[in-house]
Amino acid sequence: MIDTVMGKTWSNSPAFNRLSDFKKQTLLTFVQNTGLAVYRQWVLNGKQAPLAEVTQVAITLMEGGVNNFLFPEARSFMAE
Repeated sequence: MIDTVMGKTWSNSPAFNRLSDFKKQTLLTFVQNTGLAVYRQWVLNGKQAPLAEVTQVAITLMEGGVNNFLFPEARSFMAE
């Protein structure tokens, strides 16, 4: 079910659709596993941080990785 929802959401992205099938699957796997790992760690830590903060941290980390993956030309600009 998660794969179906993520596939439908990401399929609206022109940048995502330019990727090879392998890169699409890799990206979806990364986002899915990273989100679950952050949630799992939050639970193991006793849910001490507010969920909104955990969500924002996860989004910030994933967006940086995703943007670098989808727009590799931005990496050289950011390295300057």
